[in-house]
Amino acid sequence: MTDKTSRLRVASQRGADARLVLDNPAYQAAMQAIQQQVVTAWADCSVRDMEGQKLLLQLHKLTKKFEGLLSGMVETGVLAQLDLDAERDESKAQKLFRRVL
Repeated sequence: MTDKTSRLRVASQRGADARLVLDNPAYQAAMQAIQQQVVTAWADCSVRDMEGQKLLLQLHKLTKKFEGLLSGMVETGVLAQLDLDAERDESKAQKLFRRVL
């Protein structure tokens, strides 16, 4: 196995793992709850509390960044899987058979 193939397998597996997290109902509920709590706290924050508003904005951006990183891992995994498929030394019939199973 080449180094490139090994890296592609790792990226593909990481993407599959990230997809499992993003699709998990408990994760989705937790992220929705934290985002809602941040927005509610931000709305309740005094206009004079500039530091509090800034911290809540940073927290909001952090939750979005976290989700974006996981989504990026999924996309990278999909692309890595496509590259892995291209790297395989097999006939078109073998590729088709492998995908069907």
